[in-house]
Amino acid sequence: MCVFLVLAILFILIDIAIRPVVKENAKYIVKNEVTIMINESVEKYLSENEMVYSDLVNVGVNSGNEVTSISTNTININKLKSGITNTIANELKDSRGEKIRVSLGNLFDSYILDHIGLEFQVKLTDYGFIETGIISEFKSTGINQTLHSIRLKIKVEVNINVGTLYQTETVETVILLTETVLVGNVPSMYLN
Repeated sequence: MCVFLVLAILFILIDIAIRPVVKENAKYIVKNEVTIMINESVEKYLSENEMVYSDLVNVGVNSGNEVTSISTNTININKLKSGITNTIANELKDSRGEKIRVSLGNLFDSYILDHIGLEFQVKLTDYGFIETGIISEFKSTGINQTLHSIRLKIKVEVNINVGTLYQTETVETVILLTETVLVGNVPSMYLN
């Protein structure tokens, strides 16, 4: 009975020591995995649909080569956002998770025990939401030159399961979709 009690107490103490390390490692691994999934999904969607700057933005110029208007092609931007969101959602559904190794050296702050450890399966159980938004930015880059960039901000909330440990993490990334240098005078209201 005493041996069983000692083993139970030892098991509880090890579990208490391992939990924070597993939780932290799982967070970093999942954030890395989801960021890679997002990048690959965007790359896949863009290569299949070949969108360029002129598909997203219409630039009006006058006879003096001065920019008179810049308007977004809302239909193409919404197609882009929904297509990328759907591609990311499909990739997340197919995710199988990843194994992480928790070293005993992490637990006991020992270099000797650094290569001895336990393996845990980290699983994305589901995702709460995928939020996408367009960031359009104008920057002056020289005399009569303006850099216009369009970026996609992606925010994904995922639920992580490691054994009996559950947690929710939010992964955010910003991806450059396109940019171009506008030559000619750009109205000052567009510049930051």
